[in-house]
Amino acid sequence: MSRSVAGQSALFAAILLAAGTFSLTGAEAPYSYMNYRNRQNNGATFELLEEARQSGPRAVASLYGNGEKRFAPHPALETFPAGSVYVYRSANLYGGRTAARNNTAVVVFCERRFQGKDEALGFLTELGLIRQIDSVTGSVILVTPAEPGAGFTRTDLENYDTLHGVLFTQNASQRTNEGILYYSDAEYCGAYGKVYFIGIDGGATFINNRIAPRKDLVGLCSGLMLIGGEMDASVKVGTYVPAYLLNGPPTAVERYRRVNGTDAYRVEEGVEVFYNRLVPLRRVMAARDPRPELSTHVADAFHDLFLEAQRVSVIRSLAQEAVNTPPYLDYVAAPAISRYALCPRNAIVDGVTARGRLHVSLRQEEIFGDLKTQYDQYLQSWYECIPQDVLDGTAPRGSVPVILALHGTGDDPLMFVDEIGLLEVAGREKAAVIAPFEEELVVVHEGARVAMGVPVSEGVLVQALPRLIAHVLEKYPALDASRVYATGYSLGGGATYRAIYGGMEKIAAAVPMAGMHDDMFYFSTPEEDARLREIGMPVMILTSTFDLGFQQEEGRLTDNTLKLLRDFARVNRVQLADVRDFSAHPLVGYPADRMEVTTLAGEWRTFLWSFKNDEGIPILGLSCTENLTHALYPNYGEIAWNFMKHFARESKTGKWLYTPE
Repeated sequence: MSRSVAGQSALFAAILLAAGTFSLTGAEAPYSYMNYRNRQNNGATFELLEEARQSGPRAVASLYGNGEKRFAPHPALETFPAGSVYVYRSANLYGGRTAARNNTAVVVFCERRFQGKDEALGFLTELGLIRQIDSVTGSVILVTPAEPGAGFTRTDLENYDTLHGVLFTQNASQRTNEGILYYSDAEYCGAYGKVYFIGIDGGATFINNRIAPRKDLVGLCSGLMLIGGEMDASVKVGTYVPAYLLNGPPTAVERYRRVNGTDAYRVEEGVEVFYNRLVPLRRVMAARDPRPELSTHVADAFHDLFLEAQRVSVIRSLAQEAVNTPPYLDYVAAPAISRYALCPRNAIVDGVTARGRLHVSLRQEEIFGDLKTQYDQYLQSWYECIPQDVLDGTAPRGSVPVILALHGTGDDPLMFVDEIGLLEVAGREKAAVIAPFEEELVVVHEGARVAMGVPVSEGVLVQALPRLIAHVLEKYPALDASRVYATGYSLGGGATYRAIYGGMEKIAAAVPMAGMHDDMFYFSTPEEDARLREIGMPVMILTSTFDLGFQQEEGRLTDNTLKLLRDFARVNRVQLADVRDFSAHPLVGYPADRMEVTTLAGEWRTFLWSFKNDEGIPILGLSCTENLTHALYPNYGEIAWNFMKHFARESKTGKWLYTPE
């Protein structure tokens, strides 16, 4: 790949700052690469909120990547009513970098008054919630009224609004005269997109009447369980949310059905299920039980609802609008913007995914230690997500495809695999996923610190990734050497280029996502270019209209994106027009053999262009989704898989093969 077009550094910096991925100054971005860990190594704890606030800073400061940061409890909770909120933390929570986004949080609203922590913990244990949360790793936040005799009031809504903003965020901080001060609460006992609410009697009424109308609160919730309670006839639920109602009022069932747009119905083991056929996650489950065993229903809601859905933050502002929308898009209506997308979740339960039974483990080995950067960094840590029948030897030899998943700057590899949708894909398709922790191996920042404006040099991934692929293929004979795919986001998009050039005879197809910044490009040798042109490489380039690959001022894809398209067109003998024409071909400038506009999960309009080579094979693709910013989105994994799955590569000759639908 020849040198790229410059001029996106300002946009790149703005996006990374907005996403909170790293700081602009090296002094405030300490970076340690080796011996990666993403767990807190804590024992299970049960505390009052005021105790958890004091415990948090010290515990969080010891996590990976936090060594030189200063932490404090969030000041917004200093005057929070004492004794009203209890916090259970399961053992060995995720933490460090963005790993806390792997944690699950269940918020329980209950008007019962507890005589101390033992009684409160016993209550959660009887509900079965301690067992459930321990199986997936996370926290249970038990919220009671500030004035128990009064029940939940508007004051409690104000209190919860504050609590919600503190616990369910990421990397909250404040700049002070001494530098940046980080708040520990969210990493210590909160979560991000895996947040669920349970309301019991008066707590259910509180959710229905006060929380559900608030789009900013219910819109971050990935699932509700409502036990009893009431709902005012005037209430309008703020946005779609999966809901499980046990002995709930008909008004509540109807309101949640309406907001989820349910248009289909079934009955499973006596539970009514109303769902949206286009987006089945938008569903309402209604159970009737005159003498309910609550722990049984909690388990049902947990496994049938909570562990199947999550939210991801995908836009910067609710004011975002499509830029220079081409007229033909009127044929596909643009959905209303939602700050937090509702997406599938393939939960990891006791180390194994709920769908597909992928065993998930973090590996750390020294076998690639001979390939080091100038700062003695090398590929040491990676996640393996391996199907059960591969591990037990019952899968046929060479029958299981492999996805090489490459994370972006600041991301945890497991969080990336989950939030980009590859856990869902792999569980459904019975594929293995290998996700290395590869930061500072893609490009190396001077001084081994991730910081804007610091000179970078080429890392060691071009050599290391082919060896990692060879290692896992040898370790697991059931993996299919002809179906090894590579995809990555942001910096991982840059890593994908290196997988392509370093492992071109091993990679069957690749989808670099959001990897359009100059520093991410791989500058190949003439010999590498010649070999890649000889054997070809099926590639899809993926971006979105508020990401690095889109020029908003002109309402089109950037020059860097289109240069990637041209480069891989040459590699794959795809003929593109000599001159771009954005009037005739909006956004992309080139005529495609196929162009499609669809809607993802009822939320986002997306465009897909396919280009055929001289044999009529759609070997080159380009995907762009409206309104999404520089952020992970689970449907990207689906888009990538739907392209890659059609290709294979003969391991002996390097020749690629195509299988149509």
